[in-house]
Amino acid sequence: MDIKEQIQKDRIAALRAGESDRKALLDYILGEIQKKEKDPSAKGDFGSAAIMAYVKSLREFIDQHGAARADEAVKYQKEIDILTAYLPKQLTDDEIKAGVAELQAGGVVAKGMIMKALKEKHGAGLDGRRAAILLDELGVK
Repeated sequence: MDIKEQIQKDRIAALRAGESDRKALLDYILGEIQKKEKDPSAKGDFGSAAIMAYVKSLREFIDQHGAARADEAVKYQKEIDILTAYLPKQLTDDEIKAGVAELQAGGVVAKGMIMKALKEKHGAGLDGRRAAILLDELGVK
């Protein structure tokens, strides 16, 4: 079952359980997935892409305004918790470092090429921002 089908099932369950906030969140994500499906230039896993984009925007809001708007930050953190359950398991720092070492041993040394190879291999399981930070820490240019 793909992400979209799981979200549709969970949306119906939330509707039946009277969880209006959860249902509204899942409605929004389904709408975003449908937008990506209609975009002829979009590629890949639409469900993961829609969720990751929305989670990113929520995290940015929390980082920028969390202290001043604590109520909204708590609400958005709950939404992040709900949505991350639909995403593939994220690679740990050690797994990313091992992948980088493997690529470097194979002759890939440029940061952009390493990022591209990691993304192709791991897809939505790779947090690109975290991988970029680790590459900087490892001194990869």
